Amino acid sequence: ATRGLEATKINGQYQVSQALNWCLANPDTSGAIDGQAVKRIMNMGFSKQHAENALKIKRGDVEQAALWCAMNADPGKAEKKAPPKQKKNMRGFASNTTVTSRVSKGGSRKPALTKQSSAQGRFARHIVDTPEKQRKRKAERKALEEEYEKGQEALKKEKTVKATRKNAHNGSGGDVKMRHEADPVLAAVKKRQNTQKQQAAAKALRAAKAAEEKKQKELKARNAKRQQAESKFQGVQDALDYLVKNYSVERVRETLTLIIKVGKRILKDPTEPKFRRIKLSNARVQRAMVRPLGGMYIMRKLGFQEGEEGAVMFMSQPDTKSLQAHLKTVEKSLNRGATKLPELFREAEAKGASSEFIVFAATELQRILAAIAELPGSVPLRSLETAKGSVYAERFAPYKSLVTALSELGFEEHQNGRYVRLTKPDVAVLREAVGDLNREIAARTLNTRVAKALRGLLGKHGKAKAIHLVDKARACIGRIQRSPGEKRYWAVDLKRLFDANDTIEYSRDVFAGLGFTVKDNEAEWGGSDVNGLGLALAHLDHVWKAALVAASGKQ
Repeated sequence: ATRGLEATKINGQYQVSQALNWCLANPDTSGAIDGQAVKRIMNMGFSKQHAENALKIKRGDVEQAALWCAMNADPGKAEKKAPPKQKKNMRGFASNTTVTSRVSKGGSRKPALTKQSSAQGRFARHIVDTPEKQRKRKAERKALEEEYEKGQEALKKEKTVKATRKNAHNGSGGDVKMRHEADPVLAAVKKRQNTQKQQAAAKALRAAKAAEEKKQKELKARNAKRQQAESKFQGVQDALDYLVKNYSVERVRETLTLIIKVGKRILKDPTEPKFRRIKLSNARVQRAMVRPLGGMYIMRKLGFQEGEEGAVMFMSQPDTKSLQAHLKTVEKSLNRGATKLPELFREAEAKGASSEFIVFAATELQRILAAIAELPGSVPLRSLETAKGSVYAERFAPYKSLVTALSELGFEEHQNGRYVRLTKPDVAVLREAVGDLNREIAARTLNTRVAKALRGLLGKHGKAKAIHLVDKARACIGRIQRSPGEKRYWAVDLKRLFDANDTIEYSRDVFAGLGFTVKDNEAEWGGSDVNGLGLALAHLDHVWKAALVAASGKQ
């Protein structure tokens, strides 16, 4: 190719078409050619020179070389202009059909069928086409024609049906005219469809009517219940007490917070009408004020009245002094949701919890809540493990009501119950709860078994024997605290320690109240509640001081 381009170069520019002709006329003879391959191609009717050129171009590939010979004219044959040797036509092929090539605009060579009366034409057609391919092509063409005819026929039918329906709907259309009145089947279908639509509409109307009746019935029942409950209220304080007793801390705070907000807005600008009007259909008002029994009663006591058939509440002329006094009462009860703790402790006591257990649980909870109130952002302070021996397992888990007390304060389980955490601490509620717990502890501490035993011991045997008992109990607890793993310290021989001074009966009550298991004349510590030892020691010191004060007062 390079030689051809250089040979046909004119004025420094390459002539591609002339270079191609030059290459065909002057083939490259540098490579060796297989003689057998040349003979095979010559037997097909091509000249020796043409066969050698084709083999050189196709790098010795006989089939590709033969095809190339068929697609390119033989220079030797053209010079002699002798008629080709005629052979018997092969069955199914025309003798004057061969494959030639044409050059497109881009310069690429594309095969095409042309008529030639030479032997290479028969050979080329033999390579390109076969009777089997012809039959297959005819079958495919026939199948495509049939498919096309079917599609055209279906399209024609569809157009006819559409035209028929359109004409029937419009009441005109010549030969395809079709009216509902003239077609009883179509009329029956249309009637059935209309009947179904009417039935569905009637059913939906009945359902809506039933839902409305149910809603009105529930509203009447709620209003009757509200009126019955509010008839017992003697004032705002009674309504507040009812809310605190019957609803959760969060619900009470939501209701009272909304009431305080509405009242303060009126006090800020008493002349603004929009502050004195409340839509009862509002979702927040419904949840926080309408549904809780007592909320609407408090609003009426503040000076509001219902209007527009119960759709709104409005205040015509605000009495600022009365409104301010009622708001102070409401604000005092804002955090009273925590007062459910005493009720839950009493419920645990009714289920069998001892006074000492309640005091220890209340003391532990008071310590936890006080710490959280000081540092509400501390996650460790707000988390309690639930494993065996933990504060939660020993102080709260044994009784469901104490677990409920934690839930009421906002503690929730995390990590499949591995610990409980106060996720959203409310400092105001926590401080109110701490006050309730302090009052509960103070009321119960002097009525425990330890307190009663020490008072009885002081009254019957005097101060010396009581001091002996208290000192021995302190020593036993302190020894276990220092070495909780030493099981020999867990058991206390009450007879050896207290039988000599006739205080063994009181010692049983004291050690049982401090968390030991007492059997006959021996007390034994359980081995898991290490934290309870500190609470027991603190309780012993507290009740001992109280007993000494009470004894000195009697004297």
